[in-house]
Amino acid sequence: MRRLLSVERHQKILEKVASESAVDFASLAEELGVSSMTIRRDLRILEEGGYLKTTRGGASAQLLNTEDILLHPRATDQTLAKTQIGQYAASLIEQGEVIFLGPGSTTAVFAQFLPSNLELTVITSSLAHASLLSSRGIEVISTGGVVRDHLAQTGVIAQETVNRYIATRAVLGVGGVSKKGGLTELVESVADVSRSMIERSEEVIVLVDPSKSGVTANYRVAGLDVVDEFVTSSGGFDSLKRHAGPGATILTPNG
Repeated sequence: MRRLLSVERHQKILEKVASESAVDFASLAEELGVSSMTIRRDLRILEEGGYLKTTRGGASAQLLNTEDILLHPRATDQTLAKTQIGQYAASLIEQGEVIFLGPGSTTAVFAQFLPSNLELTVITSSLAHASLLSSRGIEVISTGGVVRDHLAQTGVIAQETVNRYIATRAVLGVGGVSKKGGLTELVESVADVSRSMIERSEEVIVLVDPSKSGVTANYRVAGLDVVDEFVTSSGGFDSLKRHAGPGATILTPNG
């Protein structure tokens, strides 16, 4: 069997940490066909990158790098808005729902505030979201797939997993919302998975921080007409109304 490249090992380690309650050096070394010393070095690199926390004998199941807030300091400019949006959107979720959850820093806040006592099932393409939600006792299905930056899972495997389910809601972040482009994303493979989630959901909620209003990113996800509800911050309503159109349903924490 071909020896895995270091980047491939790192992806498999992150998938393992996200899906299991604990991992240890010996079992990872055996599974990946490398020495325990190599695994220790891999885990140290991932810990230094802020992706996980190591413990004696292995790595904890809590992934730490929950999206671009840690990787892109400019994203912190919208931290308050994202907190408002994520917390309010989480309050809309009802008992027993099946939710598709896309990757992103705003959906990460949504995941943090999602109630753990509603008997929810969350199907997510984000390894970070999967780890967080499972640690809080919420039933999680991780899509699997190619792991991209910010721990988003994409590709054929991710889309095939999504296509097995029908969700009550899809909760998504996007790269941009505009009349010209509709819903758009910066990465084509992320756009493809988001599109699949939309197609198999009874209702679509899009979380939009003010920096995304009026933006047309590189890859189209869908038209604005597929969105049942936009959720933005109290300060983002006017901008989103201009760019999403007069017929859009826009919710804010202040009503």
